[in-house]
Amino acid sequence: MQNGIVFFPNSRNRGDDIQTYAASLLVKNPSFCDREQLHKVKTPTKLLCNGWFMEDAANWPPSTAVHPHFISFHISSKQEKRMTNPSSIAYLKQYEPIGCRDTHTLNLLRQYDVDAYYSGCLTLTLPPFTGNRKNDILFVDVLRTNYSSRYRKAVVKQLIPVDLRGKVQFETHFSNDLHLQDASQRMIAAKELLDRYAKAKVVFTSLIHCALPCLAMGTPVVFIDGGFNNNKAKRDRFGGITDMLTSVSDLNLPYAKRTVMHKIARGMGFYRCNQHQIKTLPKSLFNPSRPTSTHDEIAEKMYESVSNFFSTN
Repeated sequence: MQNGIVFFPNSRNRGDDIQTYAASLLVKNPSFCDREQLHKVKTPTKLLCNGWFMEDAANWPPSTAVHPHFISFHISSKQEKRMTNPSSIAYLKQYEPIGCRDTHTLNLLRQYDVDAYYSGCLTLTLPPFTGNRKNDILFVDVLRTNYSSRYRKAVVKQLIPVDLRGKVQFETHFSNDLHLQDASQRMIAAKELLDRYAKAKVVFTSLIHCALPCLAMGTPVVFIDGGFNNNKAKRDRFGGITDMLTSVSDLNLPYAKRTVMHKIARGMGFYRCNQHQIKTLPKSLFNPSRPTSTHDEIAEKMYESVSNFFSTN
């Protein structure tokens, strides 16, 4: 029987690859199993089944060749109905207990009498960085990308203290060409990106799979909770996760809601009249102390759970 880890070939978000890379450090000689095509797996496979499920739940559950270990498992609101239909619940109950990445998934499964527990995110098992840090201040996809690039650029500029604007470096997890690279290329790129985060002085981000890896590696990180308003599908992933992070949500963003009027106002550029109201981030966040290891116990339990699963016949 082969070992397997979840991979999403059609992703445009390197956060998916970072989760797969974290899994690859825990599983010996893994095969990369397409998250959206697990129903087609024919080779008997012990699968570390973690991550976001899924784009098309019509392809769920996996084939009988898959022997899953559910940990760091998230059910998206987007596919919640199908992922909790009778056949899916019956499938999950075969592999109890289910380790959930967030409290939304935990509470959802418990509603259906599935034995579930909060496991945390697998990226918390990434090894801590022990080398020398640089003075890099990184902004990684600060503010959700549902806003226009003009609006995000204007907001981010106001968030940064004037005397630090020339010192900030920008990074993104998103690429429309990501699917053109094979799995090995993408794992190399994920490692390189994580190395960059590991050596940074501080990272600001609105991405969970930038923030949690930074926390795991001991990099000071600030989660900018902006742009997730009025959308359950954007917030259901946060429960039990952002509690571990230094978060900033009181930004006073102009015309930031998802109402028709606010969208029109943003499109017309009316926010420029109110830019000055956006709260600049405190300078203390740019000179942080090393984060505390609040995640260590969670990471250790995940490591042990995965190790035990793959060491048994």
